[in-house]
Formats: sequence, structure tokens, C-alpha cells
Amino acid sequence: MPWTKKTAAATCAAVTLADAALGSGMCSTPTAASCCTALVSSLGGSQIFYPNSTSYTTHMSTYWSVSAALDPWCIALPFTSSDVSAIVSTLAANNCPFGVRGGGHGSFDGSNSVADGVTVDFSSMNSTTYSEDDGLVGIGPGAHWQSVYDTLAPRGVVVTGGRAGTVGVGGFVAGGGNSFHSASHGMACDQVRNFEVVLADGSVVDANADENPDLWAAMKGGSANFGLITRFDMNAISFLDPSSPDIWGGNYLYNLSAGDAVIDALVDFTDGVQDDLNSSAIVYWAYLPALGGMILNAAVENTLGAVSPPAFDGFKNISGLTTDTTTVAPMSNVTLELGSGQPSGFRNVWLTSSFENNAEIMRYAVEQYYTLAETLEGVLSDESEFNLLCMFQPITKSIADRGVEMGGNVMGLDYYTQDSNGIMFLLTLALNGEDQEDLARPYLSAYLDDLDAKAQEMGVGWDWKYLNYADRTQDPLATYGEDAIAKMRAASEQYDPDGVFQTLRSTGFKIPQ
Repeated sequence: MPWTKKTAAATCAAVTLADAALGSGMCSTPTAASCCTALVSSLGGSQIFYPNSTSYTTHMSTYWSVSAALDPWCIALPFTSSDVSAIVSTLAANNCPFGVRGGGHGSFDGSNSVADGVTVDFSSMNSTTYSEDDGLVGIGPGAHWQSVYDTLAPRGVVVTGGRAGTVGVGGFVAGGGNSFHSASHGMACDQVRNFEVVLADGSVVDANADENPDLWAAMKGGSANFGLITRFDMNAISFLDPSSPDIWGGNYLYNLSAGDAVIDALVDFTDGVQDDLNSSAIVYWAYLPALGGMILNAAVENTLGAVSPPAFDGFKNISGLTTDTTTVAPMSNVTLELGSGQPSGFRNVWLTSSFENNAEIMRYAVEQYYTLAETLEGVLSDESEFNLLCMFQPITKSIADRGVEMGGNVMGLDYYTQDSNGIMFLLTLALNGEDQEDLARPYLSAYLDDLDAKAQEMGVGWDWKYLNYADRTQDPLATYGEDAIAKMRAASEQYDPDGVFQTLRSTGFKIPQ
């Protein structure tokens, strides 16, 4: 089902009179006082933050998107998996609604905080460790990718993580995770060798190919539907020269008149990715009124540090290429720069779609995007300081194949890519003002609805939606296919038989029923 805000009262409404007669805790509507007081008793007062306290205010100020920063009854701050166990057990026993925050990079209201309930904030569980003996990197769910890369660079290794250093680890990996390494290694979740996870009953278990393998597979792309992940054990990837943790990459900027040629180059690159699994490309148009208007850019990278490999010849040979910023640099430098291009402090709306690797539908998306930008320019105030972006990223059979080879996931890409490679589309809006966001949302939704309808009309539409880019109005897990949904339901019934993460958890997306 799509994201919904389920209140504790709605949960209690389902409790029978017999339950009440037996004194079940489920029949009592929880309150801020009862839930937060219970957490203080189980965890201690120093790790529970109340509104108007300095710690509460500090934590709420660190959300990337202002839209997402809902004020909870209190914030629970775990430091260990034992703390998380105590928190989950207390929330479940007292029927307390809750939300989950990893790195705090979710875009929409309800993605990583709650207004009516408790937010479990993982920001203090943010360490990164590397074991050379078994080639594993252990990462806390509250880490950001920049700290992960900075820690690993001196060791000459990296993992399949976010391309912008500001992105958080927890939600990114649990939701799939598209990275520089996707074509060669699959989604980030495919490189998780083990999840340490706290289940609804408070037990701390490992999920991997040998222990709880059904849970392991369901958690790869299934988001926070099965428990709270307290550590990701990911496969380390060695740099070609461990003493130089470098990649090659940067940006090709073009005259706007080169748009059709850039799209053609992306189509060719996507279908030729099997010839260079270490290269990646993203094409986007960005409307930045404060900086002069529209820009057209192709972001390109090669994870082996190969300078200007042939995979990018199509992009390099376009006559409208005006600027080439590509260089060889430490990957951590690249992700730091990309993170600076996604500043915090704005309200954000992200919507996603996907379709076959087809130039005509991409040209249509860009044409309508220009119209949308013009419309918003006339509708939104100057104080909104809005910027609007549309982005195209390859989703290829090689990505899906890597996932299957690594034990499978629930993202459904093996179905969608069996006949053709695809393109993942992202539309983003950043702006100031809640009223301005409310004003813009109908225009963004209408744009996506029209694009999806056009893709279906052309016979190139995919139903698949990437969870990490989806808006609260979308339903990404429902697009992963019946087999994937069945696996997630089975894992939920096995490891969360009381449905704690389907009823009390208010953030993110639920398993379709």
C-alpha cells in the first residue's frame, strides 16, 4: 500500500472487547507521556529527548529536507543493538507508533520522522569498520556515505554506496541503493553479506545466506518492513591501486540545443554498458532560476580510474559540449563535491518513474519538463527560490544479473530487464515554504501521471518505481512484482507475526496487502 499515516487510535480500534477484558496493552490508546516515559524506564533519560530541549532541537535541525522534519513526541537515541532491542520491545509492548531515521536524507513528510509517535534516531550508530581478513565493511545505519568513504580510503577499499556523500547509509541500502558500481556489482543491497537486525520481539539476529536467508533476501530492497537494521556488513571493493583510491569522472556540460544528441548518447551508453561495467552516466536537465536558468549536464564516472574510456565517446563527440570537468580524483573527493550540490535546508519533493531505454520517451519527458518549469515560474513566488531537475539513469540487465548472482533481492529488476535495458527517471523540486510546496505538488503529480501515460501509450512504460526516489503518493513496493511481494509478506509473517512494523511503524512504505 502507499505510505499512510496510521494513528495509534486506528490500531486500537481493531482490538476486541475480549482483549480489553483480559487487560491487553493493545486496548489502551498510547500517549506521548506514556510512550516516552516507558522508554525512559527501559533505556534511561539521557537517551530520550523531549521537545524544547537542546538535544531535541539539535537532532531535528540535522534533517536534510525540511519537509521530512516532523516533530515527534520524543526522540529515542540508541548507541548499541541492545539499546535498539530495548526500544523496540518497549514500543511494541506499549503499542506506541514510531518512525525510523537513519542518515536523515529522506525527502517527504513521513519518510524518516513522525508527528504522532516516537522517532528512533540512529545518528549515533554511525561507525565504519573494515576487516581485511574477511573483506567485510561493517557500517552503522546512521552513518553518511562521506564518513564511510573517508574511513575506507586509507585502506584502499570502498563499498557500493551513495554517490553524494550527504546521503545516509540505512535508508539507501535497505531501499536498494544505486551507485557508481551498480553495473559491475549490482545494487548496494546486493553487496550486503550480513544484516544485524533487531526483530519486533527485541531479539537481535543475523540475516545472511546461511542464517535466516529468507529474511536476508527480503531485506534487500524491502526497506524497514522486517526489523531495525543495526549493522550492514558489506563486501569491500578494492581500488585498482589501493594506494590511490581514485576514480575518473566529472561533468560534461552542453548547450541546450544539444539535448537530442545527449539523449541519443545515453541510449547508446545504456545498451553498451556490458562492454564497460565500470563506467556510469547520468543525464539531467536542471532549472536553476537563481543561477540563470536551465543547464544540461552528463555526469560520468569510471570506478577503475580509466581516463575518458571509449564508453563515453558518444558524449564527448557532441558538438554542443561546452565544458569538460572530468579528472582523476579520490572517490571521497568526488562524493564530497556531489553532496555539496544537494544542500540541506530546503523543502523537497521527489517523484520517480521508469521506462525502456527509448529516446522518444526521454525527449517527451524533457519537452514537458520545460513546460513544467515555465508553469512553476509563474505560479511560485520569488521567495520560494525553487530549483527543478529531471534526471535519467540507466537501469540495465547487468544490474539485475548481479543481484541474482549475489543471492537475490526483492526489487524485481530481473523481470523488468529480461527483454530490454531501462531508464530510471527522477523529478525533483527543492524550494522554501510549506505553502509553496503545497502549491507545486499538483503540477508535479500531473507531470508524472502524463509521462507514465505517454510511456504506456508508446509501449515502453515500466511499472517499476525505485523506492529511494519515490514520493509518499507513490507505491514502490507494489511495483516489484507478485513474487517479490509474496517473499516480503512471508518474511514479515515469519519474523514479525504481530505486524509491529506494518502497524506501529509510521515512516516509509509498507508491504502491499
